[in-house]
Amino acid sequence: MGLEAQQQDNEPFSNPFNLEPVEELWEPEGASYYAGELILQPKQPWTQEEQLSLLDTHLMFTGRCPACKRQFPRYDRALIHWDCECGWMDDTV
Repeated sequence: MGLEAQQQDNEPFSNPFNLEPVEELWEPEGASYYAGELILQPKQPWTQEEQLSLLDTHLMFTGRCPACKRQFPRYDRALIHWDCECGWMDDTV
């Protein structure tokens, strides 16, 4: 709908490039609003350093046991429980 049609309908013109400040939508840290309800983000069990260490060492990402460095076949990487013959067990799950 163009400007001429809006003026004919006696509707005010709405400028999409309006430079007036818009009300800021404030959200507290660790939470956000969804459908008007405040949703708290769950507390992460690991720090960022611990998460990066897990990516560097966990068998699921490396394909090797972090204790004995035994290589696991690719098809074994879809397992839920990661246990190695050397005795290493994944206790993160």
